Amino acid sequence: MVQPAILWTGVVISAFAVVFLRLPDRQSRLGAAALLLPVLAFPLLRAPTAYFITLSAIHIGVLIYGVWAFHWADRFLSSGSWRSLLIMALLLCLGVIGDPLLAITGAGSLLLYAALARELPKKHRFLMAGATLVAVMLAKTLLHLNAATGGFETEPLETRFAPWEQLSSNFFTTFRSILLVYDADPSGQVVSAVLPECLRLALVVLALAGAYRVARTAWASGGRNTPFCSFLVVSALLDFIALAVSNRIALDGSPVAIARYLFPLWLDLACITALVWPTRRMAISISIAVLAVTLITDYRTLPPYSTGILSTEDNQLLSRLEKDFPPDGIGTWWSSGNLEVASLGKIHVYPAMIQGNGTIAPFVHIRKHMDWHSLDGKAFFIVIPHPEETFNEAGAIKTFGAPAARVTEGRYTILLYNADHLPARAS
Repeated sequence: MVQPAILWTGVVISAFAVVFLRLPDRQSRLGAAALLLPVLAFPLLRAPTAYFITLSAIHIGVLIYGVWAFHWADRFLSSGSWRSLLIMALLLCLGVIGDPLLAITGAGSLLLYAALARELPKKHRFLMAGATLVAVMLAKTLLHLNAATGGFETEPLETRFAPWEQLSSNFFTTFRSILLVYDADPSGQVVSAVLPECLRLALVVLALAGAYRVARTAWASGGRNTPFCSFLVVSALLDFIALAVSNRIALDGSPVAIARYLFPLWLDLACITALVWPTRRMAISISIAVLAVTLITDYRTLPPYSTGILSTEDNQLLSRLEKDFPPDGIGTWWSSGNLEVASLGKIHVYPAMIQGNGTIAPFVHIRKHMDWHSLDGKAFFIVIPHPEETFNEAGAIKTFGAPAARVTEGRYTILLYNADHLPARAS
């Protein structure tokens, strides 16, 4: 959990830095800070945001390389400095090594801008495009050499288009995922409890309006004005399109899982909002209202003596697990780490995902590798939330057989398996 926290701190600091470097006075910077805070800095305790941050360290860390690569590309276009071009290429290369998504949102943005910015000097456009291509090819070469010599291997991007009949639902799911990263999705919640989410919808509107304004200005000037903001707009657009038309949504299924691929768009839109509206009183007032409601809501949600990452309902679940169940268990991808950390290590909850055959398997992407046979001869529990997240009760029973007990705690079903349970049917 420490690594994602450090990386996210780096992302927030980077966002403030690249924005402040482009604003001329203290008043504008204060306005920009007010616009950035409710989007990036203060919603950390709200459950969906916490899931994204703690479970997607790689996607988070690469944002730092991407936003600073745009910063140095902007410097190169304004000054023609070879030093700026070299730093841009180096950051892009390191970022693509960390996450191939940056080849689309970072390199793709720079290449598309170089192609469309008709009023910029051709020499600068060719040099930026050439440096971008070299950086991506170097990153791919280094990854290949690393794997060939026994080093780690990275998961490639999903390069298959979604079937035509899935495109409409893909676009809807992608848009809903944008609302999730902004914590602006009121669907499925009680009307009286969605004031923070409804207010945050205004932040999404501000971001989209700011992106439209940047795009219109850049097109009218032939790319001469605001290259940095233009990079951000193109990057956000490529991120949205790449996710919506790819097969990634069908593979991951849940909008919460898919939302991590929209981190570049999230950061891009946050910076655009801060750079476009830093002196607009209406925008700043909306942002301050969102920030105030967020802090008040978070304060009321967190019970006394909480570690600060569980809701009141989840704290009740944790108390029940610590009191009545063995220390080992299985949970969803989203809640397993939160429960472990909140228990201060008293319980161990391993994340699981549903498989194509209907059984559940360990999700080893974020944990040390194991299989279910390590639970043979041990009592354990399985926590199943409702609505379901990464697996369901039928999958758990198909894997481990009938439980010794079935307990309901709030929106959770808890299955108890004694030490003499049947061996797992999947691992």
